Amino acid sequence: MKKIVVAFLAVALLLALAAPAMAAASCYFSGPKEVRAGETITLTFYADGNVTGINGSISYVAAKLTLKEYKPLIGGTWAVEFAGNNFICYDNSMENPLGGGKAIFSATFQVSAELTPGTEVVVTASGVTMSNSQGDEYSGSVQWSTNLSQPKSDNANLAALTLSNATISPAFDPNVTEYKTSVPFEVSTLKLSAAAAHAGAKVSIGNTALAENATSDVTITVTAENGATKVYHIYTWRPADPNYEPSEVSTLQSLEAEGFLLSPVFVPEQMDYAVYLPNEVQTLKLTAKPTDAKAKVEIPTIENIPLGKNTYEVVVTAENGNIRIYTVTTFRAEPFQGPYVTPEETEPATEPTTEPTAEPTETEAPTTQPAPSNSGTQSSGKNTGLLWILSVVAAFLGGFVVPTLMWNRE
Repeated sequence: MKKIVVAFLAVALLLALAAPAMAAASCYFSGPKEVRAGETITLTFYADGNVTGINGSISYVAAKLTLKEYKPLIGGTWAVEFAGNNFICYDNSMENPLGGGKAIFSATFQVSAELTPGTEVVVTASGVTMSNSQGDEYSGSVQWSTNLSQPKSDNANLAALTLSNATISPAFDPNVTEYKTSVPFEVSTLKLSAAAAHAGAKVSIGNTALAENATSDVTITVTAENGATKVYHIYTWRPADPNYEPSEVSTLQSLEAEGFLLSPVFVPEQMDYAVYLPNEVQTLKLTAKPTDAKAKVEIPTIENIPLGKNTYEVVVTAENGNIRIYTVTTFRAEPFQGPYVTPEETEPATEPTTEPTAEPTETEAPTTQPAPSNSGTQSSGKNTGLLWILSVVAAFLGGFVVPTLMWNRE
C-alpha cells in the first residue's frame, strides 16, 4: 500500500513540473534620470504577465506637475481608455494575453518653473489591478519619483585657447571672441586646443585648413549645458606661394547666346561674333565660362536692344591681369512694313478666256487694224483695250462700224 501512494505522488509531481508556469504579473514606470524646474517630462507605464486586463488610477501633486496628455502605446487587439486620471487597458479578443513587458501608455507633464532644486516630484499608479480569465494576478501601486536637479548652466565661455604654430592678437580673454594671426606660406593648418569653462559645456573646433593668399576664419564653438552657444573666431592670414606664377590664360572655354546661334561657331581664339535677332527680340542673355577657373569674366546685361547693329563686350581678365575682349554684335531687324498675306488669302491665278467673235457680214468693216502711227499722241493701253471691246460688241450686234473712233484717235 505504501508503494502505491509513493508512486501516485511521484506521477503528480511530474505532471506539475510538466505544466507551463504562469508568468508573474507586474508593472512599473520609466522616466528621465534628471529633471529640472520648468522642463517637460514624459513617463511610460509598462506591464507584463499572462493577463488580459489592467486598470488603475494616476495621481500627482498638481502644484508641482501639470498633466499635458495621456497617449496609448499598445496596439493590436488591445485598447487603452482614460476617464480623467483613471485608466483601463484590455484585450478585446480575450485571446492575446499581455506576455512580456509592454509599454501600455505614456503620461506627459510640465514641471513647475517655481520649484527649487532638490524638490521631490512623484507620479503614482495606485489601485492597479491586473487580471486574467482565472482571476486577479496583481493588485497594488507603483510610482516614479525624483529630486529636481540644479538648472543647466548657460556658461558658454572658453577657459583656455592655445595655438602651437601661431600667436593670436590680442591675448586670449574668455570675453573676447575675435582674434587675428598670420602664418608663413608653409603653414597650411592652424594647430590649436581649447577648453570650456564649465564641465557640462562642449567645445567644437571648425575647419583649421588655411587657404593661400587669403584670410581664413577658424572657429571654436562652445555649447553650454542649457544649449546656449558662443563662437570664437581666429582670422588667419596665409600668403601666396612665393614661387607661384599666376596663370596668363585669358581665353573663354565657352560663349553662348541663349536661344540664338553665334556666327561663326564659337572657338576660344575667335574674338568677334554676330547674332541676328528678329524685330520682336529686345533682350539677349550671354553666358560664358573661362578656360582657367582663376580668370574673371565680365558679361554685359543686354536689354532694350536698338534696331540695326550694336556691339557688346565680354571681358576676360586672366589671373596675372591679362585682358582679352570678345565682342558680340547684334543685328536687330527693322519692323515689317507691308501687309502680311496668308496662303489662304491668296487667290489662284486664272487662265484668260477668249470669247468667240461673230462672223463678219457683208456690211462689216475690215477687221484688219491699222498699225498705230509713231507720230502724234499714242493711245494708252487702257484706251486700246476699251476700244477693242467696243469693236467686238459692235461686230456682234450687226456690223456697226466705228473705224474712225477706234483707229484714228488723235
